[in-house]
Amino acid sequence: MEATTQVRTFHSEMSEECTAEHRLWTAVITRAVEDWRIGTLRARRDAQRFLFEDDNDFSRVCAGAGLDPSSLRAQLLRIGRKVEMNGPWARPLAA
Repeated sequence: MEATTQVRTFHSEMSEECTAEHRLWTAVITRAVEDWRIGTLRARRDAQRFLFEDDNDFSRVCAGAGLDPSSLRAQLLRIGRKVEMNGPWARPLAA
């Protein structure tokens, strides 16, 4: 019985560790997206480079977060276009 309890404890600890790591990488992606959309000019440029040009690090972070890099990039591009089209300059001002 004690061995079974140890195995359960081990699996529980490993599960918590995996969940914490998953949350960490998800937070990295979230921060990059926030910087890309509303950060300072430097933060936006750095985030854009990471999100759209850095295949190695971006792929590793996505893997840690359980995300498909190409799918995430496609969704970000759609969001970027949608936000851009809905921005303050999307419609001409009435005279």
